[in-house]
Amino acid sequence: MQVNLRVLAGPYQGQVFAFNQHDTFLIGRTDDAHLCLPDDRFFSRHHCLLEIDPPRCFLRDLGSTNGTFVNGQRVREAFLNHGDQIQGGESVLLVEVNAHQLVDPNATIRDEQVTSRPAIIFVECMNCGRREQAQASASDEHLTFLCEECREELKRAPQPVPGYDMVKMLGRGGMGCVMLARDQKTGRAVAIKTLLPECAVSDKAMRRFLREIDVGAALKHSNIVEFVDRGTHNGVVYLVTEFVDGADAAKLADSRGGQLSCSETVSIVSQALDALSYAHTLGFIHRDIKDQ
Repeated sequence: MQVNLRVLAGPYQGQVFAFNQHDTFLIGRTDDAHLCLPDDRFFSRHHCLLEIDPPRCFLRDLGSTNGTFVNGQRVREAFLNHGDQIQGGESVLLVEVNAHQLVDPNATIRDEQVTSRPAIIFVECMNCGRREQAQASASDEHLTFLCEECREELKRAPQPVPGYDMVKMLGRGGMGCVMLARDQKTGRAVAIKTLLPECAVSDKAMRRFLREIDVGAALKHSNIVEFVDRGTHNGVVYLVTEFVDGADAAKLADSRGGQLSCSETVSIVSQALDALSYAHTLGFIHRDIKDQ
């Protein structure tokens, strides 16, 4: 079973994207989009996202300015069938569901499963150069790796992130830490979360992780922490957001003797529900709501 996205019109006319297993496909002007359309101003940076699990194909608009159209109708989300056309700006994509997996010789096969045994390669720690063995899908695959000693050291003393002045540690966890920092260009206070990989990570996995961050950055709401920046530095992934100077609900309750008033509770919960409702309209589910 296979799903094809055949480009009928636009800059990528004639190209076919083929999917034979579960995957996602981002369309927009951002450089990390799978279908990148930087010169078509119809599209938002993160315009729409397709989730494909052959033979199923689901489209979700990511709050785009000009909308996403299927068969001429503007949609927020839609299950796509064989023969449906996705339209936007100059581009038209045709959905093809091939029950017998008739592979187009010109198709770009995305993330086809590898059935061969993983290769065992040597990887070097990005920080100290220590060599260890790791599994890779191919003998020439490049992996990002931090040894256990360097991970623990970087948790205690995080490296500076280019463009930001570190002010103080806000918190530390199993995967990294959160720092209060100052944006050197704007002087704005920001929070920087660093993520230290616990094992060797392929370039493809790293790009996918960063792309997921970009998709999350599409959330623009007054009750959701604002996304500022993301990237990698010396093997460490970092995420920059606005800095919210305040206490969480649990600490606020402690300061009130362990219990909030009805009006305070309603106010906090209403704001949280407003943000969650907005995220749900874009297809995002939090799954980990708590008072901290």
